[in-house]
Amino acid sequence: MGHITTAEALREKLMAPRAIDRVHALHALERLSSHVPEPALARELEAFTARGIPYYAPEDASYREWVDVAMAFWEQVHKPRAAKAARTARSAKATKAVTPARRAARKAEPVT
Repeated sequence: MGHITTAEALREKLMAPRAIDRVHALHALERLSSHVPEPALARELEAFTARGIPYYAPEDASYREWVDVAMAFWEQVHKPRAAKAARTARSAKATKAVTPARRAARKAEPVT
């Protein structure tokens, strides 16, 4: 079973003609529900995955809508982590950038 790491990989697996690929994608969503910090979102995701995969008809609008809902769950769960990681990286970058400047300014201050 390939590890699904992106939303696009999930979409590809859910739209795959092989049933086992779609099952692996749904299983990835099921596992994801245990990592959701918001209880309401976790319950919604569990209910969505509990219904299983609808009849596979990639040309059918209702199947594509189901895939879109799965994608929305994936993005909702991963969005906070990505945003937090970006904030943390920006904060660390800013801290590192400011520290040498502060040190230089302290050295330049006259000692009284």
